[in-house]
Amino acid sequence: MKNYFFGKNCFTQAVAFAALLLSMSASLTAEEVAASKIAVVDVRIAVLQTELAQSQFADLKKQDDFKSNMASIESLEAELKAMVETYQKDRAVMSAQKREDEEKRIVEKQKDRNYIASKLQQAQKEWAERSMEDQAQNLTRVLQNLVEEQGIGMLIRADTGVVLHADSSYDISAQVTERLNQIK
Repeated sequence: MKNYFFGKNCFTQAVAFAALLLSMSASLTAEEVAASKIAVVDVRIAVLQTELAQSQFADLKKQDDFKSNMASIESLEAELKAMVETYQKDRAVMSAQKREDEEKRIVEKQKDRNYIASKLQQAQKEWAERSMEDQAQNLTRVLQNLVEEQGIGMLIRADTGVVLHADSSYDISAQVTERLNQIK
């Protein structure tokens, strides 16, 4: 599989790039253009929606640390909401010192919540990376088979904008060289 990087993480740019290649390629006949297939795949979504990945995620959610962190987040969010509501309601009658103290307590509670949330995000990130690694070989094989079976001329990774496969009919390098040489 050929990998070419052409730009930012943008599905729209990937499709626009493929359309540009098709429109610029004078070497393709009308029949070849009509027969060329451009496909887009979001590899991350495809892998993370597999039964294997979902099973691994279910296992993650059953782990004591994960469950404990989820419960902590819910508790902290409820406490934070109550603190903010009380502060907003009583703020007008509070002394400056009391307002400052309450604001500090709210900020500290937010920091606690953010710390636990980052631990949960890290666990989910590790799950996603593990799932991607577990499926890497199968993914490559599946993508290669789909390219062959469906006659896909260009396969673009939607989440990164990377061209995963492009047959030689999309290569306009010689035409670009020729036109650059014509510029005086």
